[in-house]
Amino acid sequence: MVNGNNITLIVPEEYAGTRIDIFIYNALEEELSRSFIQKLLKNNHITIHEMPVKPNYKVKPDQEIHIIIPQPEKSALEPENIPLNILYEDNDIAVIHKPAGMIVHPGAGNTTHTLVNALLYHFKGLSSIGGVERPGIVHRLDKDTDGLMVIAKNDTAHNMLTKAFQTRNVIKKYVAIVTGKPSTPTDTINKAIDRHPKYGHKMTVRDDGREAITHYTLQEVWHTQQGVFSRLKLQIFTGRTHQIRVHLSSIGLPIVGDKLYSKKWEKYNVPFMLLSSTYLEFGHPITGKRLQFSIDLPQHMNDFIKKLNTMAFEHIQAE
Repeated sequence: MVNGNNITLIVPEEYAGTRIDIFIYNALEEELSRSFIQKLLKNNHITIHEMPVKPNYKVKPDQEIHIIIPQPEKSALEPENIPLNILYEDNDIAVIHKPAGMIVHPGAGNTTHTLVNALLYHFKGLSSIGGVERPGIVHRLDKDTDGLMVIAKNDTAHNMLTKAFQTRNVIKKYVAIVTGKPSTPTDTINKAIDRHPKYGHKMTVRDDGREAITHYTLQEVWHTQQGVFSRLKLQIFTGRTHQIRVHLSSIGLPIVGDKLYSKKWEKYNVPFMLLSSTYLEFGHPITGKRLQFSIDLPQHMNDFIKKLNTMAFEHIQAE
């Protein structure tokens, strides 16, 4: 559970025997960098049973890890000349393609090489509603998720886009490669989501959680010696943290490469989780004109699909 400058993590059983620095990095995904975790360990800011531990310490199931984040030195975010795929730009908005592996906004231990650093370099003006660390950011994608994002260049555009997301007037579609095959070729997952009561760094399906709705359609199925894999097209109607990842995992279809919600994520040797936000549609916040954007799958997903095509002893085109 993240609480201000203190973080408490409880080790799930599947992480038993993992080095503590690797566990923290995977558990918090984009919140702390590996180098920052190493620094915290060196300075005794990470403890178990109130005792500091070394970076090579192997964690055990149900251990409670306490992390103290020192107050950062105040410094302005710096623009960085990071290549950015800009699909559309006008005076009010921009639509960009965020690559997998890029963090959206700075956090503890991650103050450079983020999407925000790139935005500050490429655009002269950005909305300020998200605060000094999130200029222009209306919505976000997880670090390992590839895909489309709309950026607000002024506060008026930001407010209108936020309202459009809240009223479900934004269409967001994704493609995922999962392990397993859905029991029905198309379905809507309507399961509330909230923080895991025990593992606070994860989300989970909970009756008392916030409404979350995901629709999927089966596109392809591969039967291989390593198991069954499916390609799904998805549309989300709410924007909860880790929504697609939690929903698919909850029905036995974890996304290939998902470090949090797939117990076998290391097995398939992929550089990033196989999830891409491939389609984005919304009304322009000022003119009202309906805009649609789409992208092809990223290279790492295409590479895995090619591998499946080679490995499969049965390949079914479902759509």
